[in-house]
Amino acid sequence: MLMSTVQWLRESGLAVQQLEPGRAGGTRADAVLDVAAGDQSAWFAVGVKQRAPYPNELERLRRLRETLSRLGQPLLVAPFVSETLGVALTGQGWSWADAQGDFDLRAPGLVLRQRRAARPPKPVRTALPRGSGSFAVIRALIRSGEEEESAAAALAAQAGVSQPRVSQVLARLREHNLVERVEHGRWRHDREALLDRFLAEYHGPGGLEQYFYALDSPAGVATGAVRSWGHQVAVSADVGPDLIVPWRRPSTLILYVKGAPDMTALELVDAQGRHDANVIVRMPADQSVFPVPALVAELHGVEIRLADPSQMLWDLDDLGGADRAEAAGRLRGWLLASR
Repeated sequence: MLMSTVQWLRESGLAVQQLEPGRAGGTRADAVLDVAAGDQSAWFAVGVKQRAPYPNELERLRRLRETLSRLGQPLLVAPFVSETLGVALTGQGWSWADAQGDFDLRAPGLVLRQRRAARPPKPVRTALPRGSGSFAVIRALIRSGEEEESAAAALAAQAGVSQPRVSQVLARLREHNLVERVEHGRWRHDREALLDRFLAEYHGPGGLEQYFYALDSPAGVATGAVRSWGHQVAVSADVGPDLIVPWRRPSTLILYVKGAPDMTALELVDAQGRHDANVIVRMPADQSVFPVPALVAELHGVEIRLADPSQMLWDLDDLGGADRAEAAGRLRGWLLASR
């Protein structure tokens, strides 16, 4: 990743020399780059992250930034830095660059910026198996505690697939070091790596999607949907994440439904498209959006079934926005800390 970043910097017309990384405060920089543009130059002390941090994780990087600043201008390198994250990093005193050719380098007398990619690229080589029940197995692994050793039989019951199919999925994940076999037919897995890979490779739930506009609040529509459709509906962003880790007033509601419910009960108005809708109703092809066992919260005295946490994270990113990126960071932290 660092090599790709250096190559992009050079291809943008900058002179970049990689120096021997130094050490400050017991922390060694991943690299020190001497970057020159015209008659201006600066040293940048690099910290490489295999995953871009969420905005609410930046405070945890403060000590690293302060340490790197003793060697040069602190520069964070990640696979992809979104526009929202880039603004947040700059505000925290970081320069940053990614492997897609995007960068914002700042030093006294030097400001160098480039934006090439609006969204992160899809992995060229996929690690996750596809086909019947694969995502259900993966979601079940992500929900389970990292210290729990998952048995194929238990995973099969949660995912609603056969035990041989679970074994096939686990074998594929093992090839990519996402799970490992332990004794007595049990498996140990890396939840965080699985979640990151899922969010990077998942193309969405598929199926049918309808757009509506509601005068009622998204939370009000959610409770109305549950009263009308019962357990045939699962609530996702913005309302679902807000019920787990409150973050802001929800402005949009995504509902996942089984079958074709009677929409007239909710008094919704058809929207022309996603751009003017505040309620999105999906009849997904991927049934793993409905977690087993059900994830339940309470809203206005009504028991609400929520979509799978990994789906809510995907939906927050799909809807976009700085506030939702912060919400995704909080939901991610809750998910990885649970169990």
